[in-house]
Amino acid sequence: MALDTLKRTVLAGRMQTALQKSLIYGNLANQNYTGDLIPGGTVKVAQIGEVAVTAYTKAATLSYETLDDASLSMVIDQMQSIAFTIDETDERFISFDVIGAALERGMYRVKDTIDQFIAGKYTDAAVTYGAAASPKAVSSGTVFQYLAEFGEVMDEANLPREGRWIVVPPWVFTKLTIAASTNMNPNGSLWANGWVSGVAGFDRMYMSNNVAKSGTVYTIMGSVGNEALSYAGAIDGAIRIFPHESSRGTKVDGLWVYGGKVVRPDMLACMYAAETAN
Repeated sequence: MALDTLKRTVLAGRMQTALQKSLIYGNLANQNYTGDLIPGGTVKVAQIGEVAVTAYTKAATLSYETLDDASLSMVIDQMQSIAFTIDETDERFISFDVIGAALERGMYRVKDTIDQFIAGKYTDAAVTYGAAASPKAVSSGTVFQYLAEFGEVMDEANLPREGRWIVVPPWVFTKLTIAASTNMNPNGSLWANGWVSGVAGFDRMYMSNNVAKSGTVYTIMGSVGNEALSYAGAIDGAIRIFPHESSRGTKVDGLWVYGGKVVRPDMLACMYAAETAN
């Protein structure tokens, strides 16, 4: 049907955009290494190994160690594109910016794909609570306990409490609400940004529909700040808008090239959880 039906519909100047999920994981990863990216290229993440601590003896000669190179490589091997055409008649007779609306929707879908890609990096977490084969059975009666115990596991792994965050699927917040562990309004200004504060020792609890899931098991990610995850992304050239070579119309395309890596596995924690009845 293409866009013909829109010509017969009175619209208020701008096409309604699709319902958009809050993009979370991309904002929790550092982008320190974003720059000139080449598809299939590699970004070197410079790091040093642990520094030894030794007992000091007064007036004794100090022994100096040579620092080890613990650099990591992040491969820029993920690529996504959008490409569409608009007929000249559609551009002339539809009373809003079709190209702009299509680009907005397509660019959101790319960002959502990147968010899912980063969420999938949980497999490199060094700190875990529960297991895929034996997830925590979360109900409104156990949700706060399991979140608190997850925080305890992070404490035992020496993850600082200041700046601590967690990303949960929507049903976890529902169970917290039922359990009266939080009185945050889901329609409040904080929740509109995809997060709620001060739950079970986490400074920020984010809600996302991109929490990694395998069958009925969800992998809930937690960390501190943005040191654990790294993301490097760029558009390989600008969005292109040019005349169609064989018809009266316009072609539009765009290409995204990116990569991601867990650069501090010791600072990334995961809780395996399954939803049970409230």
